[in-house]
Amino acid sequence: MIIDILCSHFAVAIENAKHYELTKMQSEHCSLTKLHNYRYFENMLTEEFEKLMRFERRTLSLILLDIDHFKVVNDTYGHQSGNEILFELASRLKKLVGGRGTVARYGGEEFVVLLPDAPKEEAYQMAEQIRQMISNWPFTLKQSLEIDNTQQKVMITASIGVATATEDAEDALALIRHADRALYVGAKRAGRNRVAEYSSC
Repeated sequence: MIIDILCSHFAVAIENAKHYELTKMQSEHCSLTKLHNYRYFENMLTEEFEKLMRFERRTLSLILLDIDHFKVVNDTYGHQSGNEILFELASRLKKLVGGRGTVARYGGEEFVVLLPDAPKEEAYQMAEQIRQMISNWPFTLKQSLEIDNTQQKVMITASIGVATATEDAEDALALIRHADRALYVGAKRAGRNRVAEYSSC
């Protein structure tokens, strides 16, 4: 009887552990792209900045990218097709970045890449590789609004901002803000489909 009770408790404990892991994974991932979500990214950024402050990291770079004219894609091909592009882009980003950093969906059509121990030059090169990977290779749409239902190839571009701590920022929020500024002022306003690094000038 005691063995049966212990086995029963053990089975419940295993089930609870599985449920906890599943719930944790779902709370940290974007259901569409399967990438880490903003909540996970925010926690990781805080942790990495603490390591930086304890001199466990030499530097910390952030890449923030936004798909250009994404509303036009949704209006032309439909929101499902827009979702297909987000999913494919997430897959490409994950493959390109690999173990060098963490890729997360920042929100909407924005993605972020966190690169521990990567100086700004290295982060800039990575951002340029990402920009070319997006602009040079078409995205495949399987469920567009077109009546003939054939697969379509769509070309898109992205604007990208890069910032590095502690060179550009003394805290996590400033790092995000400065990457965002580089994205919108240095890349979007300058004509889109380009990489810009933060400059205090």
